[in-house]
Amino acid sequence: ARRLDRVLTSSEWSARQIAADFGVAPQRIRNVYNGIDTELYAPDAGVHKQTDELLCVGRANDPNKGIRTLIAALARSDRRLRLTLVDDDHPHNPVFKWARAAGVAHRLRVTGRVATDALVDLYRRAALVVVPSRTEGFGLPAVEAMACGTPVVASRAGALPEVMELGGGGICVPPDDPVALARGIEELMGDATRRAQLAAQAR
Repeated sequence: ARRLDRVLTSSEWSARQIAADFGVAPQRIRNVYNGIDTELYAPDAGVHKQTDELLCVGRANDPNKGIRTLIAALARSDRRLRLTLVDDDHPHNPVFKWARAAGVAHRLRVTGRVATDALVDLYRRAALVVVPSRTEGFGLPAVEAMACGTPVVASRAGALPEVMELGGGGICVPPDDPVALARGIEELMGDATRRAQLAAQAR
């Protein structure tokens, strides 16, 4: 890394990490934010919003994605709220064990792998997208959700605050804190007007 003319990364946060961890001179690091197809990831007035549905795109097997914290937050949230998780639906996925232990297995749906078009529809129909990561070099699900006009509750971890500030389509809460995450979810789920404002800003 120190011999390269340029190191490209996708956030100012990750640029700082590369400089610190690999000893790369900051002037040789360039930040190029990840982009997405905003014609594909776009709102669709024909898709009905599910006012009780939370969506998360992340792997429970990766502890950095914070799925266990999200399950704990779901158990503290309004019992009418349901969570759709885009993740492996194999029975040995630990999310099923966590959900049973928390008493929310009946409020959890795990989709398995989905095609891009199906993922876009999931973003469109969710009332709120939750990104509970413990660290992120960028946080693509947050941006995909915002492009689809869906507000986001994200952890204040890694590059997520930076990404959320760029889009302005949601709020950040402390990481690894199910109480704070549940409070953030309840704050937005209890205010349809604010969700609509954030959705427009996010897009």
